[in-house]
Amino acid sequence: MRKIMMMIMVALMMVSMVVSPAFGEVVIKPGNGGEVDHSNTPSVPFPGTGGTVSKPTQPVDNSIKIIVNGTKLNPDVAPFIDTAGRTQAPFRAIGEALGCKVTWNADTQKVICERDGFKVEMVIGQKSFIVNGESKTMDTAPVIKDGRTFIPVRFLGEALNCNVAWDATTNTVTISSK
Repeated sequence: MRKIMMMIMVALMMVSMVVSPAFGEVVIKPGNGGEVDHSNTPSVPFPGTGGTVSKPTQPVDNSIKIIVNGTKLNPDVAPFIDTAGRTQAPFRAIGEALGCKVTWNADTQKVICERDGFKVEMVIGQKSFIVNGESKTMDTAPVIKDGRTFIPVRFLGEALNCNVAWDATTNTVTISSK
């Protein structure tokens, strides 16, 4: 009952924000992570700025892009950066793009990725993982988010003997087989 009441309250708050936002009219585009549409936003200076107003000249793209062996992935769920500062991406999308046999064991919550003599095993919530029978440690752990299994991209890529690079200016992870 408490969960239902909380959902109703959140829905009412969202509707009231769309109908009459607290700080002027701001239009938020649905389905893009809450990007603000500045074309209809009034120019009101922020207090303490001396009356200056600036609007972005173009929208900022904060989405994370993943390139595997020169091909941009378009997973059905977006990668994200976790609290450890690591890029987490959908396990199956990354594994299959790298040409791996991917396996999910729901009973043990283990993901297994196999390719060219490499076998990588990761368990949801655990920072330790196994590469070809040898235990290794990460500074983060695989997670389940919105019903999907996400893995730390760098650790899987490097465990499969790939080069992994991060470009902070474009929010792009590049993985290339050696």
